[in-house]
Amino acid sequence: MGARRRRQWWGYSHPHSRAAVHLLFWLLVAGVAGALYWWFRGRHAPVRRAPVRIAQGVVAGLAVGLVLVGTTWRSVTDLGDAPVCGAPPGEDWGSTDDVPPLTASLLAQKVATWPETGLAMLYADARGLTVCRYAAADYYVGVRSRAVAGERTVNFGDMVISPRFPTVPSQAAELARHESRHRPQWAVATLVAGPAAFPVAYGVDDFFFPGARNHFERQAGLRSGGYAWEGAGPVLGPPQAAVLAAAAGAGAVALVRRRRTARARAG
Repeated sequence: MGARRRRQWWGYSHPHSRAAVHLLFWLLVAGVAGALYWWFRGRHAPVRRAPVRIAQGVVAGLAVGLVLVGTTWRSVTDLGDAPVCGAPPGEDWGSTDDVPPLTASLLAQKVATWPETGLAMLYADARGLTVCRYAAADYYVGVRSRAVAGERTVNFGDMVISPRFPTVPSQAAELARHESRHRPQWAVATLVAGPAAFPVAYGVDDFFFPGARNHFERQAGLRSGGYAWEGAGPVLGPPQAAVLAAAAGAGAVALVRRRRTARARAG
């Protein structure tokens, strides 16, 4: 009898890990909400709420710190001479003749996603990833030499971190083109509500519209992203129902407290 296979407790494909990712995501959402509350209202809260205000301030400070680190690292990192992405046979993913001009729209996208891209480049540098440029979209790709089971391709503004890319040039170019279409989504969300807006919006959408149902993935192109059509409707399972119930409960509590405060002031 062969050696017993070791049970895998990590990797995004494992149900335990997926649940942990969802938990961390909703903690991020709560942290962002707390930071916004602190910024608009929490600074004027009573002294008895000092611990809450301190926690909100810490979250806000961490958020600002990440923005500063990403902005600084991107500013000092020069990828202008990054090699054009190529497959093992030596064929380029995108012809250097197809490099788009630096239009006002493209420049605005790059500037808007500056902090997020800087954090991705810092991660790539820390992990020793190979970074290349998908010339057809002036977009950066960081590729792991070894892929861990369950890892997913993750986009950060003007760069994508991928555990693997197809070895066929046409397929690699198609996937890079798909990922580059997330850049304007990052840019618009960042301009509207800050650097954390896109991952929060994407996470909420992916929670209720997972996989190929995700509106952001559908806009970027399902086929080029390797997604198979699964439908357009939301998925309303126990996790989704629990989140909706918690949100409704929180809204009800806030409404009751507001009415009590209004009555106390009127009395």
